[in-house]
Amino acid sequence: MPFVWSLGSILGPLIGGALADPCKNYPGIFSQRTLFEAYPFLLPNIVCAMILVVGILIGILFLEETHQEKRYRRDIGLEAGRKILSLLDRQRGLGSYDKLRDANFEENRLLVEDDAPPGYRTAEGSPRYPSSRSLSPIAPPYTRTVLAVRSQQRGVPPSVQTAFTRSVVVHIIGYGILA
Repeated sequence: MPFVWSLGSILGPLIGGALADPCKNYPGIFSQRTLFEAYPFLLPNIVCAMILVVGILIGILFLEETHQEKRYRRDIGLEAGRKILSLLDRQRGLGSYDKLRDANFEENRLLVEDDAPPGYRTAEGSPRYPSSRSLSPIAPPYTRTVLAVRSQQRGVPPSVQTAFTRSVVVHIIGYGILA
């Protein structure tokens, strides 16, 4: 998010300045005594509105729901996006969307699996921690985060201390200063 904010802070004024007052800056394209002469900042606003509309349409048509409770509900926008892509693929005759969808499904299936990748399992335990999770007398530090995520998956709300980590608080303060 900070990267996108910074990028927008740089590109926004650049686009706005380049498109402002098009009748004076681009007289060959925009003639005098038009709407753009009466409203010299209309063009950058129209371009920004178009970028916003395209972003909203992409979000509605192609982004999948990630909320645990709403993930499996019917998404009409996503269905429309898939229909649009399949129509475009049929016109080109490639059928590449089906291959891409299958590849994404396989990748998601591998990421969602609860087991650790095979390369991370060993037959030998470390000096402090045995290789088996169930036999570990002392939980390693990273398992606190894993346990917090698993307790949240079980329906137990996270504690305030778990939710507001140092990084989250720094970002909130940063955005508060920028606003």
